[in-house]
Amino acid sequence: MTARPHLTRALLAVTLAAAIGALAVPPASAADGDVTWGIQPSTPAGPDGRTQFTYQVAPGTTITDWVGVVNDSTVPATFRVYAADATTDYDTAAFTLIGSDQGSRDLGGWTTIDTGSAACADTNDAAEAACAAGLGVSVTLNPGTTKNIPFTIAVPQDATPGDHAAGIVASYATDGGSGGATVRQENRVGTRIYLRVDGPLTPALGVSGAVAGYQGTVNPVGAGSGFAGFDLRNTGNTRLSAQPVLHFAGPFGIDLGTLALPPVKNIVPGGTAHVTGLLPGVAPLLLLFADMTVTPLPGDGLAASDPLPAGATASAATWAVPWMLLGILVVVVGGIALIVFLRRRSRDRLAEDLAAYADQIREEARSEKEQVR
Repeated sequence: MTARPHLTRALLAVTLAAAIGALAVPPASAADGDVTWGIQPSTPAGPDGRTQFTYQVAPGTTITDWVGVVNDSTVPATFRVYAADATTDYDTAAFTLIGSDQGSRDLGGWTTIDTGSAACADTNDAAEAACAAGLGVSVTLNPGTTKNIPFTIAVPQDATPGDHAAGIVASYATDGGSGGATVRQENRVGTRIYLRVDGPLTPALGVSGAVAGYQGTVNPVGAGSGFAGFDLRNTGNTRLSAQPVLHFAGPFGIDLGTLALPPVKNIVPGGTAHVTGLLPGVAPLLLLFADMTVTPLPGDGLAASDPLPAGATASAATWAVPWMLLGILVVVVGGIALIVFLRRRSRDRLAEDLAAYADQIREEARSEKEQVR
């Protein structure tokens, strides 16, 4: 199953496999062919060219808009359309959504698709998963047709100022399995919602968990690679991007190189991204120091006049030992020591043998003298 590329370029794509009693199997196909679909901002008359939903409103505002879902397949298909809170993927730093077994607590929970439910009450995990599976509306589309669906965003009166993020999802689910086990496969595509609530903006970025490492090489006199990583967390209330730079140095501040990493884009408030970098050509000088500098940037589509927080820094250190060279030195030194030891031992044995022979000669001479008498 695939998602229509030109409809999902502004999007988050998430694949969820929920297995009951077995591992997940590859996505199932519709009986008469693959299911291909897409979702994008729309109007009652059809798509309007937007790539995402963007709003700035006061607390208590209600927004009405439209989203279009298209079935590009050759077979009818049923999709569940619902909203979900957005977050920042820790491993990839990408914009993503909470799982389909979770209820939304923020913008996703404020967004009602047509007449469907938008949020779940705070309850245990099992009840929440059951509730989340029923959020939104179910839409059945014939091949090649599009449905434009209304939705509303009811911003609470007590909504916190700043940026909120979510996505509207069109999901296609199938049941499959083997050996009597049931596997439910859900594939989702969606379009982003960025909403800013009026009020004071307090942007902030934090860096934590800094680590450094060194990867040597089999070449005993060759340079290895310096590694550094850290967690970049948006602790403010605005969406932010950031430019991380790593600088590596040896003992006494010896410069070993600088690495500018790709910008981390659109970290949502409360989101954390794990950032790593690897710089080749770093000499093993026993100690390696990594300095991390993060320069905040406005999120995509935000005004350049948005306030930005101060930059953040962190440092870490690690051993950068030329183990291969040390191993060779150990072998060479050990070989020399062994040769010296064996030579000394041979000389000592020769001296002992000579001394014993001299004693034997003296003893024989003494015996001959006694016999002459």
